[in-house]
Amino acid sequence: MEEFCKAHFEEYHSTSNFGCNVTQLSTGILETQTTCSPIQDVHLEIFKSNQTLLYEEEANTKSVSFCWLDSLATTNKEVLTTISGHQLTRNSIAGFNRINKTGGNIWDIVGANEELCCMSLKWNKLQERINKLNAFNAYARLEECIGIDSDDHASTQLKKLFHDHFNGQPSKKPNSFYDLAIIFLDNEDNESTFDAHRCESTDLIEDMVKLIHEDRAGMPPITLEEITEYLNSNRDSLNTTCRRIFNMDVIELVRRIRLEQTRKAFLTPHSSTGLKEFTKKRTALYYGFKNWKKFEHSYSLYYGETPSQTIDRSNRNIYSFSSWKGE
Repeated sequence: MEEFCKAHFEEYHSTSNFGCNVTQLSTGILETQTTCSPIQDVHLEIFKSNQTLLYEEEANTKSVSFCWLDSLATTNKEVLTTISGHQLTRNSIAGFNRINKTGGNIWDIVGANEELCCMSLKWNKLQERINKLNAFNAYARLEECIGIDSDDHASTQLKKLFHDHFNGQPSKKPNSFYDLAIIFLDNEDNESTFDAHRCESTDLIEDMVKLIHEDRAGMPPITLEEITEYLNSNRDSLNTTCRRIFNMDVIELVRRIRLEQTRKAFLTPHSSTGLKEFTKKRTALYYGFKNWKKFEHSYSLYYGETPSQTIDRSNRNIYSFSSWKGE
């Protein structure tokens, strides 16, 4: 998945140590599909998964993202997708507040069978056009707001422009995306607009997800006790937040991420199949799974294949940037 991310955002992240992590939060074989259709200075992408995913990546200050759900293509009655801490509705656009961050990470939850539309704009060009249009309220929205629920004219036209681009009417005017995004951000008068601002739980989840994924060279993964100490929070508070956002307690979230980290180790192309097979139990133990039989059962349940099957195909599979299964 890291190579997938780098391929799409290489221009934005060419001078940073960009990385991302994906964790499957529901059970079954994972199938995803990504369709990209970039134009000059605008990255356009549609993403869909048959499983619920936690997507965590490094923040950046070079691009601003606008994400929403294609309400016609999304089949769920209850929307599950959360972008940068904002729980999406059918009218939401979110993800753009990352511009004020100097490091750390952002997190998204992509709901199963929800078609996510993503548009990334270059910050330097967006800033130039904001100044040209004197749309200074847009600055405040970019710095303070994690999402906006609105069905105003600008948001409707922006989504239509995006949709038309992928359906036989490719846009040849990238500035249209910038201008509509700015008008959407700058609008103060529309009564249907609701702004979602950062809150303590948003920051808590970002820090917790980062800590769980942290790779400490030469040391085992961080323990739950260490996580609560670093966050200056108790387990009950973390459980309450996790249940509200992930529909599971913190122990289960940690376990799911650890399963994904073990799977990632099995899939690495840098080790031979034989070596990974020989060390598979030690790898599972490193990530906290002391009972191999229980681990193997959980692994097979969540990924639809055994650890040995994953290892067997790990050096034969080549990542595809248009679609991939379970990588």
